[in-house]
Amino acid sequence: MPELDPAMAEILRMLERRALPPYETMPPAVARAECEVRNAFWNADPPQLPEIEDVTIEGPRGPLHLRLYVPEGAPTPSPAIVYVHGGGWVLGSLDTHDHVCRRLARAARVRLVSVAYGLAPEHPFPQGLADVVHTLRWLFEHGASEDIEPTAIAVAGDSAGANLALAACLRLRDLGEPLPRAAALVYGCYSSDFESPSHLAFGDGRYFLSTATVRWFWDHYLPDPAERDDPLASPLFADLRGLPPLFVSAAEFDPLRDDSERLARRLVEARVDFDWRLWRGVTHGCFQMSRMLARADRFIAEVAGFLVRNLG
Repeated sequence: MPELDPAMAEILRMLERRALPPYETMPPAVARAECEVRNAFWNADPPQLPEIEDVTIEGPRGPLHLRLYVPEGAPTPSPAIVYVHGGGWVLGSLDTHDHVCRRLARAARVRLVSVAYGLAPEHPFPQGLADVVHTLRWLFEHGASEDIEPTAIAVAGDSAGANLALAACLRLRDLGEPLPRAAALVYGCYSSDFESPSHLAFGDGRYFLSTATVRWFWDHYLPDPAERDDPLASPLFADLRGLPPLFVSAAEFDPLRDDSERLARRLVEARVDFDWRLWRGVTHGCFQMSRMLARADRFIAEVAGFLVRNLG
């Protein structure tokens, strides 16, 4: 039988003691504010970097906010990682994922650009995706203005951010445009299948993320279930050929685990080069939990190592 990492088990006990109301019991704006408060715990005492700068560019619907992280040891110009935060397309911000972006930039020793894409329900599919695609295009064309090497850009994301990172690669490929050198996909959501074995095993609310919350996310991101098979919303239904090298990870105790395992099988069929990791003993959200979960830094190092190898 699988066993929780002791530190992960302690985190779950802490969350149980706090008795936090599920996000799906709140209006999206209230849940968004609550997410900021909850993530402040994981963002406490962040590692210091020589330079962190908020940058605004013109996006598809108006100003698009980015955050540039420059770690110690990054060359000038340097390769760059574009980071797409998780939060079910509804929650999350530059601030909720600040800590993990700092740690990833520091581990990779390259510049990192975090994207404040539009959130649902105000900006449903495909608006957030359009923001991510636009950011990549802007960096390919104008990255030199931020001391970024435009030919050495990768993309990474966790959860819904992994969905958007993969979908952005698919969109650019389909349009015949330049692609990122690589993509790192951390416990992503790649379909709206709520009846998968991992949803049935781990989606009851005991393991950080519940099936009810995932359903709530989809209901805001793409309200019409009939449209959720769009391959840019559910990349499990996409033609995956011609993608750059991918890092695909899953958490063992995660209702989304089967999404990543199914994606890995599809990548084999499509002959896409990829690295696979099943992170044992941990739940969804573990990538951000360095404060209490020492192994999170190892996970960040794995992602950083993969991206650096492919950024050349």
